[in-house]
Amino acid sequence: MKLFKKPGVQEIKFIAWNEYAWKNVPKPFPASQAVPDWWKNESPFVKTPDNPEGKKLSIHNRIANYSFKKCTPMLDTLTSGYLVPLWSDVLIDSTPEGPKISWRVLPDVFEMHGTSAWGVERPPGYSKVVFKYMTQWNIATPPGYSVLITSPYGYRKANPFKIIDAVFDGDKSQHEIILPCWIQEGFEGIVERGTPMAQIIPFKRTDWKVAFDYHTQEEHLTIMDRTVRATIWNNYLRNSHSKKSYK
Repeated sequence: MKLFKKPGVQEIKFIAWNEYAWKNVPKPFPASQAVPDWWKNESPFVKTPDNPEGKKLSIHNRIANYSFKKCTPMLDTLTSGYLVPLWSDVLIDSTPEGPKISWRVLPDVFEMHGTSAWGVERPPGYSKVVFKYMTQWNIATPPGYSVLITSPYGYRKANPFKIIDAVFDGDKSQHEIILPCWIQEGFEGIVERGTPMAQIIPFKRTDWKVAFDYHTQEEHLTIMDRTVRATIWNNYLRNSHSKKSYK
């Protein structure tokens, strides 16, 4: 299988399990195409009685009134990699035995995977029953590259599913991408086709070792005053941020 080759650009390839999936299942897409509404609707500055629309910058005791929307690293998290969408509407019912999932398409959208007794500690607020989301996709990455598979960072409240995080070496395995997941306890309703189910973030594997050091208080203050505090806003974006591209 030939991967895309261009200087400075790597290619991640999503491969449908079969012709049915190729024709009927929505394709994974860059996370930057689905920035959540709670981010887009936030004002750049904190809303206050004298700044009701959150459009005015102010500084009090050397602290600016930025909202989280001015945090570039946070936006990078929301827009990194690719989102794998739910490929069919599903209906979730809450029963005494745990969640029940129903759908109308012919292939299985989910399969049962058992309970958390098989070893993975579930997060608070989720049913102990574990399901498997049948994504209908394989992932292929260039040599030396893996992917982090996690629940979409921007859709934790909008999505009742919580997948079990994983790292997958897509350059060595063509295993089907099947996502074990929990469902919020007590959730009932329809989860619509297209809802982001997983965020896939490619990264290059390398070896690491930890080291420790420190700045003196004077060094720390000097660094801050020469860099971060020397500008009113967007210091990180203008001077430190590296643009990432996922297409």
